[in-house]
Amino acid sequence: MLAIKVNNLSASIAEKKILNKVSFSAKKGDVIAVVGPNGTGKSTLLKSIMNHFNVKITNGSINFAGKNLKGLSTDKIAKMGVFYATQNPTELEGIKTLEFLKIIVNESSKEKVGFYQLYSKINDLIKQLDLPAEILTRNVNVGFSGGQKKKNEILQAQLFNPSLLLLDEIDSGLDIDAIEIISDFINKNRKDRITIVVSHHLDFLYTLKPNKVIVLIDGFVTKIGDISLVKTIEKNGYKQFTSKIKNKPDFEITDPYLACHRK
Repeated sequence: MLAIKVNNLSASIAEKKILNKVSFSAKKGDVIAVVGPNGTGKSTLLKSIMNHFNVKITNGSINFAGKNLKGLSTDKIAKMGVFYATQNPTELEGIKTLEFLKIIVNESSKEKVGFYQLYSKINDLIKQLDLPAEILTRNVNVGFSGGQKKKNEILQAQLFNPSLLLLDEIDSGLDIDAIEIISDFINKNRKDRITIVVSHHLDFLYTLKPNKVIVLIDGFVTKIGDISLVKTIEKNGYKQFTSKIKNKPDFEITDPYLACHRK
């Protein structure tokens, strides 16, 4: 069965420790929301899975689809079916969007896709995402609005068809209609993959309906629950979970297939 298992993961950026003994697991069909205050390690968690160049894993392991990702190059991880949508999509001068999308399809498809078939699929997705057709002739993300950049990430993900989809604040800067469009895209394909979403906007999670919510504070996983956990956070904030770090250095959280344990 398709699964990811993060075990006792610690990671740093520029010699500063960010993640502290993070453990959790997820299986095919799961949509996992990672929430917590700013600067608490949420993006670093996703970057660690991709072995991002500025993240150094200092302890623990990441196992996906039966393979240990630690030490693998980012391109090899991507070829295993992992797609990472960043907070701030990069602008690529001199590379037309259509050509870029063609490369994604050709690299990720087991069989060669004909141009007409490819263009038809891209055109359908653009309409569904409410993107202007003219973006295909423009350089990747150059001159795009914030919302268009985020939708373009979803467009790329749909063409890539990942087994593991990592979304870093995909809802940031989007209006209500755009959030609904992106949530719909995620939910339509959730059964076929594992989806891990980082978000600061709790309202987005009500639309997305993740089946598990992970609270990350100061690099520690302090709580794992279902969507009802979002209401608790809205009512009482994150301070209710910080005591587990300050006063209870040893704690365990378990559920049927997601668990965190720190010693």
